Amino acid sequence: MRVTSESTPSLPAPSPPKARGGWFTRRQFTLGLALTLLAAFPLVVLGRESFYFRDFGLFGYPLAYYHREGFWRGDWPLWNPYNVFGMPFLAQWNTLVLYPGSLLYLVLPLPWSLNLFCLAHLCLGGVGMYTLGWHGTKSRLGASVAGVAFALNGVLLCSLKWPNNIAVLGWMPWVVWLVERAWREGRGATLRAALVATVQMLAGTPELILLTWVVVGALWAAQMVQGRLPRAPMVRRLAAVMGLTAALSAAQLLPFLDLLAHSQRNTQFGGSGWAMPWWGWGNFLVPLFHCFRSHQGVFAQLGQYWIASYYLGLPVVGAALWSLARGRRKRVWALGMVGGVSLWLAMGDAGGLYGGLRHLIPFLGFMRFPIKFVVPCILVVPWMAAFAVADWEGMPLGERERALRWVGAGLAIALLAIGLVLWWAHDHPFPTDDWTATWHNGLGRGVFLGAAGLCWWGWARTPRAESRRWLGLAGLVVVGLDVLAHAPWQNPTVPSWVLAPGVSELQPAPTLGQARAMVSPAAAHDLDHWVPPDPTRDYLASRLGLFANCNLLDHIPKVDGFYSLYLEPSALVQRLLYHTTNTAYPRLNDFLGVAQITRPGRTVAWAPRSSALPWITGGQAVRFASRGDTLRALASPEFAPEAVVYLPLEARPHTTVTNRVEVRVTAARWTARSVEVQVQAEGPARIVVAQAFYHDWEAFVNGRPTPIERANLAFQTLEVPAGPSRVRLVYRDRAFAWGVFASVVTLVGCGVGWWRWRAGPSPRGQ
Repeated sequence: MRVTSESTPSLPAPSPPKARGGWFTRRQFTLGLALTLLAAFPLVVLGRESFYFRDFGLFGYPLAYYHREGFWRGDWPLWNPYNVFGMPFLAQWNTLVLYPGSLLYLVLPLPWSLNLFCLAHLCLGGVGMYTLGWHGTKSRLGASVAGVAFALNGVLLCSLKWPNNIAVLGWMPWVVWLVERAWREGRGATLRAALVATVQMLAGTPELILLTWVVVGALWAAQMVQGRLPRAPMVRRLAAVMGLTAALSAAQLLPFLDLLAHSQRNTQFGGSGWAMPWWGWGNFLVPLFHCFRSHQGVFAQLGQYWIASYYLGLPVVGAALWSLARGRRKRVWALGMVGGVSLWLAMGDAGGLYGGLRHLIPFLGFMRFPIKFVVPCILVVPWMAAFAVADWEGMPLGERERALRWVGAGLAIALLAIGLVLWWAHDHPFPTDDWTATWHNGLGRGVFLGAAGLCWWGWARTPRAESRRWLGLAGLVVVGLDVLAHAPWQNPTVPSWVLAPGVSELQPAPTLGQARAMVSPAAAHDLDHWVPPDPTRDYLASRLGLFANCNLLDHIPKVDGFYSLYLEPSALVQRLLYHTTNTAYPRLNDFLGVAQITRPGRTVAWAPRSSALPWITGGQAVRFASRGDTLRALASPEFAPEAVVYLPLEARPHTTVTNRVEVRVTAARWTARSVEVQVQAEGPARIVVAQAFYHDWEAFVNGRPTPIERANLAFQTLEVPAGPSRVRLVYRDRAFAWGVFASVVTLVGCGVGWWRWRAGPSPRGQ
């Protein structure tokens, strides 16, 4: 019988091993992991305290707050007028605007709901890894070990400070599992995989999403090489999942790609900064090796500051290496290769491979921080450990006795390796090392490793199933405690009231469309490096000083911000303002409407500026200049923004109004995505808006569309006729509109296809 693409039979899945172990079901594991997180973060779960450390308080929480306010106004937060002269918000991708899980913190009160959001995704990742391990091994204990190791390793615990990162990591094992099922089974499995992959895509963090698909691609390629499954259906089904995921995510991807094309990032943006140092392998044995005590007592690895720890637990790493050494499963070899290559790439240019790969694939130049390549290793090592546990469960008792000798030898080698790392740390210290903390850390890892070895030894020798269950549970607890206690707490907290709005004491506070605040370069440097011993004082200083994105919590516009993508011309102006702590540009500050600036010699005190101009001025004479000349003019003390506006040279042919004209601007009304203003001009004139130029802004003068030109390198200007005029500026994200159309059409098509496949008769041959 000829088989068409519509009636392709499902690919035969290999016969799964028989399920073993009466305990450690997925329901029990989920409950146990949730209770563990409750015990680890009791005050956070109860809402009395909140995360705040680093990017949680300075980036993730302010963005969630701004998103939530737009949600309750019934407004899509497409544009953020409060930072860096205005910038796209949804298009940043890591703002979680379209992520379905964001409903948790949109509906429930902040900051408690955002903390719960992060912990829930930590639990989601653990259950996903349990599921991945269970379906590959049918070992409940092995799946539990994998789930604990994935949920409680250093990377995921540290990622609690990034709501978008922890969401992507939480979905990672689910995507890997479901996409593999899709290329095996097709049909409904393809749709399920695409929907879950889309949910992960909408969470943001492009690098981590890409790394998820690198693991998927490696597993797919390995199975293609093995040839156990028909290759053509595998190709079609993987392509279908990827195509559906891209189409369903179009509402997020199209605005992001549009912003990326106009941003400060290009193929030369990323480098080898914040890579894993050559000695960083020692941190898998002694997590505090060559680390220094940083902000609020959190240790960080010298040379890279993206992640505080990538410790997986020595018992888990040992189990993964055991599985690899046995060499009985081709899948384990594929996972081992993924883990090894990822660690090689994490070393950046020092490893050699990363630099060559970046040269071969220029797109990788958009990425930052090679240490992120450690993430695939964090995924595959717990998975490999699940296979090791399954192998042990399937061994006859006599074979276990012989294998215990190898386990004992491995345990001795690991303890010796810990000793060598401690010796090196003692005899070759860095100036920032804390030797006491380091050797205590190494001793603790040795104790936990020994405890895990004892549990395993007892489990392997006892013939009683009940005793083995209890010893398995004890080993699981040891694995979890080892990781939870592997370093001083990575997630310090503050009382929840510290994150409430209304903390700013700025008087008068700048308001949208009228004025801005400016954190001085010296104050920005101090806030970034000042480390008060008390967490509450630490975050209050950032709040009062409007550091990073804290201004969003008090609705105060300012000239800087903390984001992944900036509009490239705006980034040039911001760099001009902050490239040194000693140079001031008062006339440029006047144009930007800086009415409050950090008081000289202070960090959180403010000084008013009476010379600040409103955001909308008019009547300037036009001068045409190149980008470089315009930037120099903005920095000049002779810059007169009330009298002159600089337009790009390419605007000369179609510019008709160039002379200075008397203009009066009245009755300006600003919202996040629109501006309405009344203008009275004595002749044809030009108005200048101190808001970032972006092609999605449209202008209407007396109801007629009017082109917006780029002014003063990064801002907006348009022509108005003589007499009174009503000017309206509107932000319309066309990429978002087309993306929504594509996503909705694809979603409807998926629903129709699902209904037909579920309700219709099975094709012949199935």
